[in-house]
Amino acid sequence: MPRRFPLALVRAGLKPTLLTLTCATAGAIVFALLGLPAPWMSGALVAVTIQVLAGAPAKLPEPLRFACFLVLGASMGAALTPDMIRQAATWPISMGLLGLSVVGVMVSVTLFLRKVAGWSLATAYYASAPGALSAVLAMAAASEADMRRVAFAQALRLFLLVALLTQILGRLKTGEIAPLPSEGAGLLGAASLLEVAILLAASLVGGLLAARARIPGGILIGALAASGLLHAFGWSRAGLPDVLMVPAFVILGAGVGIRFRGTTMETLKACLFASLGAFLVAMAVSVACALAAAALTGEDAGKMITAFAPGALETMTVLGFALGYDPAFMSAHHIFRFAGLSILLPLIAHLLFQARPSDPPAE
Repeated sequence: MPRRFPLALVRAGLKPTLLTLTCATAGAIVFALLGLPAPWMSGALVAVTIQVLAGAPAKLPEPLRFACFLVLGASMGAALTPDMIRQAATWPISMGLLGLSVVGVMVSVTLFLRKVAGWSLATAYYASAPGALSAVLAMAAASEADMRRVAFAQALRLFLLVALLTQILGRLKTGEIAPLPSEGAGLLGAASLLEVAILLAASLVGGLLAARARIPGGILIGALAASGLLHAFGWSRAGLPDVLMVPAFVILGAGVGIRFRGTTMETLKACLFASLGAFLVAMAVSVACALAAAALTGEDAGKMITAFAPGALETMTVLGFALGYDPAFMSAHHIFRFAGLSILLPLIAHLLFQARPSDPPAE
């Protein structure tokens, strides 16, 4: 019996994993056949969201997520060029407006959820945070916030960003949506198996070092940096083949959809319209600041909107990459937002919740 027990655990976890990957792949294929922008990511997202809301078991093991971010980071680094780095001179302007955007989103969404939806201050505050989900949920759990509402509002915002932003900007974008694998280089492309292996090995080292240094989005950002250095110095010309890129996008989309796991009809009824309203308020502020940044810097408006999008660091960085935007710009801005949130959230929470009595719990 002792020998069979671990095998039973593996089998128990294998079924929901296979079901999740099957649903994600089917959704991605449907979106690709329909010719929708970013099909592998957004199709997988929609399919897995439907799966978990229907109550079906869903799971994505950590090794799959790790491999997904490693592959995407390595591919994004291959897209870096010296011209992209030279454009960094304009970043302080857009980052200043991004900081203003983060503050504006949090203030406006908190007020909306308090005054319009009637949520408690703690619940509204943590639901308003545009990203840094792990830190947000950890702090919310230690407060009097309603965790169901916080988690649902955060998950819904990320779902809508991936499902809708890719479709809207993908159709408005004048250039090619270059990185998506459906237009890639086939099974191996121009790179040899050895070149791809070297690129992935270097990206793995970079990802592990960044994760060890506790850099936000460590695996993705470290892999991107290592790959970018190799390509910037001409030590590698390898790009990753579709056989790696397609599964990575599918797994990323499935990972966003799986955030709705455990959502009940009661939660949907209690949170849906308030969370939709909060999303619209957050996007209105973000888009206004993004358009101002685009006007001041001369950058593409879609690029700025994606960089200012109030979602998870890794997902938003990859979303920008999937739309063909500069990965260095995307990662720098989303890391800046994440770092700012990580510092400001606990400070503001201390001022808010130590300086006033607690709100009564929401009905």
